[in-house]
Amino acid sequence: MDRRRFLARAGLLTVGGAAGVGAGLAAEQLLTEEGPTARTARPAGPARYVTTTTFRTELTAKLIALTIDDGPTREWTPQVLRILRRRDTKATFFRVGKRAQAAPGLVIQAADEGHEQGNHTWAHDDLTRHDGTFGRDSLERTDELLAKLTGQAPTLCRPPWGRIDSVGLALCAGLHYDVTLWSHSITGVNAKVDVDEVLEQPLPGSIVLLHDGGPEPNATLMKQLDRLMGSMTDAGYKFVTVSELLAASAREGTAGPAARSELRLDDR
Repeated sequence: MDRRRFLARAGLLTVGGAAGVGAGLAAEQLLTEEGPTARTARPAGPARYVTTTTFRTELTAKLIALTIDDGPTREWTPQVLRILRRRDTKATFFRVGKRAQAAPGLVIQAADEGHEQGNHTWAHDDLTRHDGTFGRDSLERTDELLAKLTGQAPTLCRPPWGRIDSVGLALCAGLHYDVTLWSHSITGVNAKVDVDEVLEQPLPGSIVLLHDGGPEPNATLMKQLDRLMGSMTDAGYKFVTVSELLAASAREGTAGPAARSELRLDDR
């Protein structure tokens, strides 16, 4: 079996259809350096560890989850919030703890306006490049800060770049997080084309990724975000938080193996 086919079968070539070539190359580099079984996790103690990883759900209801990563930032987060407010739309923000600490008022404002807050590590840390102690500290610091600011602990984690392995999954299970990836990505450099692609074949249950921090946000991305929400709303779709999307999927009983994968790490 050639290397590319092996990576594809192992699920390391891309993280979902939307992760793209960059994620695949990063995964291949990691495999080259460490080997496919170099990092494993086995939680200690009798407790059962369970986490669910979701790329998208399968729904009959026209619901889509909008997710926004890497903030908050004083330049772009207020613009995103204004667009969401004007469109009467809710979203899930995956917060970088260090940036939330620097702009706590934006986290509080977003939570007060009904937007979900998720954990995106303390400093946008690649969980596959650090040991479990570092990863736990990164997630726990962010968890504690978000809980303090909003009065509610997050229940979702999105690993930066969508990269997570056995060690990271075990950390999420231990912290009672579900892992949220994505099925569509709206990039800063190709925002119009990316939005066109979503609008050409919208799928209920999709999870859409864009950013309010890091190098991605720009004026074009803000314009295309507004266009996406307006066009989808006109087509009868409703944007909801990730937790609302998962709850709707559970009610319909449609979260099948093609849409979700579940990790169960039981200490026997």
